[in-house]
Amino acid sequence: MHGVDTELHRGRVDRSQRRRDFWLVVAITFVAFVLRLWQLGHFPPGWRDDELINSLVISQHVLNGNLAVYYPDASGHEALYHALNAIMLGLFGANWLGIRLLSAFLGTLAVPLTYVLGRKLFGRWVGLTAAAGLTFSFWGLMYGRFGLRHVMMPVLVTAAFYFFWRGFKKGDWRLEIRDSRSSISNYQLPITNYLIAALFISLGFYTYFAGRGVPLILLAFMAFVWLVARPLFYKNWRGWLVMLVVTAVLAIPLILTLQAQPEAEVRVGELAVPLVEARQGNFAPLGEYVVTTLSMFHATGDDEWLYNIPNRPLFGVVGALFFWGGVLLAVVDVIGALWLWLHRRSEATAVDRALPAAFLLLWWLAGIAPAFISVPPASLGHTILAQPATYILAALPIGRLAKGRLEIDRLISNLQSPLTIILAMLLVASIAARDLPDYFQHWPERGMVRFLYRADILNVADYVNSNPEMTDFGISGGLAGPWDRVALQIGLHNDPEVRPRWFNAERALLLSPPLSFVGFPETAVAYEPLLNPVAPPVTAGYYSLAQTEAQMLAERSEERICFTNGLCWLTAVFDPDSGRLELGWQVGETLDMPEMPLISNPPPPGVYAGPRLQVFAQLLDAEGNFLTGDDGLWVDPATLQPGDTFLQQHWLILPEGVVAETAVFGLYDPMTGERILTTDGRDHLSQLIR
Repeated sequence: MHGVDTELHRGRVDRSQRRRDFWLVVAITFVAFVLRLWQLGHFPPGWRDDELINSLVISQHVLNGNLAVYYPDASGHEALYHALNAIMLGLFGANWLGIRLLSAFLGTLAVPLTYVLGRKLFGRWVGLTAAAGLTFSFWGLMYGRFGLRHVMMPVLVTAAFYFFWRGFKKGDWRLEIRDSRSSISNYQLPITNYLIAALFISLGFYTYFAGRGVPLILLAFMAFVWLVARPLFYKNWRGWLVMLVVTAVLAIPLILTLQAQPEAEVRVGELAVPLVEARQGNFAPLGEYVVTTLSMFHATGDDEWLYNIPNRPLFGVVGALFFWGGVLLAVVDVIGALWLWLHRRSEATAVDRALPAAFLLLWWLAGIAPAFISVPPASLGHTILAQPATYILAALPIGRLAKGRLEIDRLISNLQSPLTIILAMLLVASIAARDLPDYFQHWPERGMVRFLYRADILNVADYVNSNPEMTDFGISGGLAGPWDRVALQIGLHNDPEVRPRWFNAERALLLSPPLSFVGFPETAVAYEPLLNPVAPPVTAGYYSLAQTEAQMLAERSEERICFTNGLCWLTAVFDPDSGRLELGWQVGETLDMPEMPLISNPPPPGVYAGPRLQVFAQLLDAEGNFLTGDDGLWVDPATLQPGDTFLQQHWLILPEGVVAETAVFGLYDPMTGERILTTDGRDHLSQLIR
């Protein structure tokens, strides 16, 4: 009876512990979701090209009915994340909800999945601590709040490995469901843990390139099992074979697609610089990248402003000690099992420790391996596969301590050692105290981060939103693609009543509408006197609001000659000392422009992504021979409205010893090379400059 009472007591304790763990995980997951959702439209502090391209170009393909397993846009993208993101875009539109909410959900989902896998591999304390560490981590916050497909990989790989390990430990093929109405009847479903694992592995193929390495992790682990635990190998090999075959079958659509468009994966070759050098006999870059990547956990990290405070390691001193302590423990366990195998000895406890340790090490090494062979080293994006493994490794010393309980622990109702609790809290607190302010305060305040994420453009949007009477204005930018314009449109809530015009102040000046936000790029020296700051001064990020006099150009104009697309020429002034030809233009009517859909950068193979309207300007000698030319349009024609006027400069530097007689200018379509005619049939205009 005493034994029965003991078993009943132990069962009640286990159930109580499971309930506590359940509510702890619910609380951790809730905190993770809040951290990934709070101020999601402001952190990151604006919109980056990659994020806009991912959603508004590639995910938009799905909404447009262009269904595929792989899109060649932006050097190639697997389709699964974009199919899910298209649902968000369809529900919420092009805003922070439509673009980032899916990543917030996926980043949150990775937290409880890390717990269940960490617990299955090493026990409850490892699962709880790893999940909490991931919750507060800079790495988890970065990809859980940013609209890129990388965030889906931790979810898929953790789910795949959970079911793989579940099948491995059960050692049977079928999932059983007990019939609560019968004490003898079970249902055996025609599906196995290994088949579920195969499904998640194959979904990773359709999400991100790194997912293709997951089967290699499992194959390496199977080889380790064959070495140190052959009975387990023979018990599971049939299930593994089925899993691998099903995975290969599910990958066939992607394989066939990639074979049909091999040029779509050009980015893989572009990034693999160390590998290319190694193949040519130069192993120095490869060695450097390996050292840098291994150092990302304690000394130096990702050097890209986009995703990190440059060279900031993943862990501080405390976290790094726990992490490398976990790596050391796992390595010792694996070496111990291999030593026993070499000496033909068997020890169940050593093998039981070595199997999850080997699995975790293989996962972590394979996850960071892409950063060994690609640019840049220590990339948080290229190593995303290793994210859950990293935090499980950091929690491993705590789990090992918890399993080595002292006798005194039994006196406190089977609670884990207070030292275990203290160390778990220390690790999680060290991550939170360092990573939360780094992500939400220090990183977004850096000037380069604000520039890359267009934070100052959103500052302009905030000002305009707070001044609803301001509907027509100019704003200066680099005009490197349409993404500045798109970022501002999102910040303005895509309000059709607000019509900003974009221009590059290095070469152009918008005269009408008269109000413009200027500050980047720097305004041309010749145009600075024409810009008058408004009173009282208005600033938005690095922009300031200035005003021009539209009447000035009308006073200079001698005639107005219009082209068939609706753009009209007003003035031409050449300065022989500087070689500047200044042309004045006015939008006579709504511009007749070819359709300009949003196109990824880089564009799909064979797709033109350049401008569809340019101004050509040339200098000719007395005999009509070409001397020099400078083409460009330093305003965004897609934003211009009837009545708008602007000036722009063409820099025409003459070769020494020659004299120009005539300036020739006009409009053309850069894609076709076809010139646009004036309404009276001319394909260019000319003016004597001597």
